[in-house]
Amino acid sequence: MADEAEARPARRQTRPARRKPVAREAVAQKPRAKRAKKTLGDDFLAAVRADFRAHGAGVIAEVRADKPDQYLKIVLSVLPKDFDVAVNHLDAISDILFEVIVRKFRPAPEE
Repeated sequence: MADEAEARPARRQTRPARRKPVAREAVAQKPRAKRAKKTLGDDFLAAVRADFRAHGAGVIAEVRADKPDQYLKIVLSVLPKDFDVAVNHLDAISDILFEVIVRKFRPAPEE
């Protein structure tokens, strides 16, 4: 194998050619409307708010009863992404604090 490596011509490692940046003419671009996306979102939420005020909680109760999967999707879409759904917060407290809490709520021994 060493003979095969010596038999091949050595390859020279080359760098890609560096190109000079091409000067572009300054083209006056039309400025985008500021806050367009924000305004659209605000308008949409205002329409949803008006629809809710008109038809109210009855529609939500109807969706919850008839289509619980869609109801759950709506609820989850409204919640923040980092919503803490941990029910068991006992993992966060120390063993000593846990024992103090248990002793506090333990019934007193009867004599």
